[in-house]
Amino acid sequence: MLDIIFVLKGIILTEVFTNAARSWEIFKGPRERIKENGFFRRLLDCFECSSVWSGIFVVCYLMYFEIPILTWALIFHRAACFIQIGYLNFDLSRALKEDDLYKKLGG
Repeated sequence: MLDIIFVLKGIILTEVFTNAARSWEIFKGPRERIKENGFFRRLLDCFECSSVWSGIFVVCYLMYFEIPILTWALIFHRAACFIQIGYLNFDLSRALKEDDLYKKLGG
């Protein structure tokens, strides 16, 4: 039976690596060179396709090459990103409500 921590780390790291491959600015140069090949262009343009190959990479990484400090740093990074997104959405919705209130009051 699979260890639950292994599965959770795998899910989070697959999301991290998929996002890194498709959009992190630091990988823009290699990504553009890889996209010159039609197969890899289609692979990176498709989220599900990228995610499958990222998942294969992550399983191999976790089973054979894991560097725990890197693993946990990426997991904490992703958690912080999602908390930030939640905070920004909350702040935006609060600002929109205040704006609606000012308009209703004629301000």
